[in-house]
Amino acid sequence: MPEEPQRAPAPSNLTQPIPQPQAQAKAPRTGTAPWLANAPATQVDEETTLDLYTNLIAAAQLIYEATTNNTPLAVDALVKAVKDAQRSFANGDQLLTEAVRQRGSASSLSQDQIDRLITHQASQSQEPQTSASYSWSQRAVNGSILSMRLGQEMEYDERHNLALGLCGLMHDVGMLKVPEEVLKTSRMTPQQLEVMRNHTHESKRIVEGFGPDLAWMGAIVVQVHERYDGSGYPNKLKEEEIHEFARIIGLADTYEAMAHPRADRAAVVVYTALSEIIDMRNKLYDPRLIKLLIRIVSIFPLGSLVKLNNGAIGRVVGANRLYPTRPLMEVMLDPRGKKLSPSYLLNLAEEPMLSISDPAIDESVLRK
Repeated sequence: MPEEPQRAPAPSNLTQPIPQPQAQAKAPRTGTAPWLANAPATQVDEETTLDLYTNLIAAAQLIYEATTNNTPLAVDALVKAVKDAQRSFANGDQLLTEAVRQRGSASSLSQDQIDRLITHQASQSQEPQTSASYSWSQRAVNGSILSMRLGQEMEYDERHNLALGLCGLMHDVGMLKVPEEVLKTSRMTPQQLEVMRNHTHESKRIVEGFGPDLAWMGAIVVQVHERYDGSGYPNKLKEEEIHEFARIIGLADTYEAMAHPRADRAAVVVYTALSEIIDMRNKLYDPRLIKLLIRIVSIFPLGSLVKLNNGAIGRVVGANRLYPTRPLMEVMLDPRGKKLSPSYLLNLAEEPMLSISDPAIDESVLRK
């Protein structure tokens, strides 16, 4: 029997829930929740941004370890990492840019970055970083960052956006209980598909098992794979039946997932991924949220590989609202197709002779 749908709260503190935010009465951007009071916005520079990102990876790693080892979760360290990250948006989109750059890297973190990540982990964490844990952690972190950025566009106060970010980081924790042979199957049997889809209930069970401080998340994470037209799972909820947090995370997770290969498909060109999501408006996703996503990622979506009119190829890492056709890029291949090491940042708004000639370059060009 499917589980009875629940309306999920968000916390005013970590143990006392409040109703989900309502679109018709948006909260101001600055909140007065007890654990957010009297806190200055995080000042962001390149080093701080990397620290914020690696702190989030470390927080996700704590979730991974607590789930796989059945050990207590360091809630304070988790909340602090997400809180610092969401406050950084007051100073710009540097953290979102960093997430895009990290997602697009051909390999995992450098040894120096891994060393810094481990330094930031809570003292309870004794497990070494692995490719499996990093891959799961990175996708959780990137989805959480984009979710919080969407929450900012929704004009959430800090309390709600912190809650949204925590849910985004936790929402797919049940996937860690899905057998590896199922995850690696290119064409699932009905039985395997049922096992995979049951991860939503596993996510709810795991999150609620982390204790009363986080139990309120359970009713949200179980809804993330519901879809606007009622075609999702596990309970075929639709439209306003789905908690707003779950609708936001579901969209962010889809956008992030399309950029990563799976056993049953290759990664989708990011430009194409956004086009596909736009085509799904009024069907799978809340059309209001799709408009906000387009506002964030611009005409040339964050993460997309593009070719310049001089032949160089790079990744879009920052949007320009004043000049949407002239984003911030990380140039990775020179005009002859030679890989640049290191890559460099290029602000097209400051380069009037350069422009994007091809917005949909396949990731395979970086592997040649």
